[in-house]
Amino acid sequence: MSDQGTSIAMLAMRLRAVTQRQPSLCKQFLESLPEEKRVAYVEHMEANNYSLLIDPVELEPAVQVVLSELRREANQLREQGEFGRGMGSGGRLLGWVKHQLQERHGITWKTPWEMNPDCAFD
Repeated sequence: MSDQGTSIAMLAMRLRAVTQRQPSLCKQFLESLPEEKRVAYVEHMEANNYSLLIDPVELEPAVQVVLSELRREANQLREQGEFGRGMGSGGRLLGWVKHQLQERHGITWKTPWEMNPDCAFD
């Protein structure tokens, strides 16, 4: 990747602009991705204005469909009180989604708190 707009340094700064995460963290994360997936990841983050890092597996079209369906199902369960109320309910919901992705579809997915261990969640 010789183009300045897609250099690891430039991509890290673009990712930082969206997430407000430390440049070194952005660079380190992008270095963990295959070179051909870095630009797509940053563009996806920019297009969706995500402030937290997401698992790159979410960019795969088949995973997007399944994840969307499971999130919809999880929200219905949340409305029924399945995950409790208040503090911790979001973590239980995402834990359920993670488990269902693995159990039903064999997809390994990292939750937002796994992707952003330096951030505090409920």
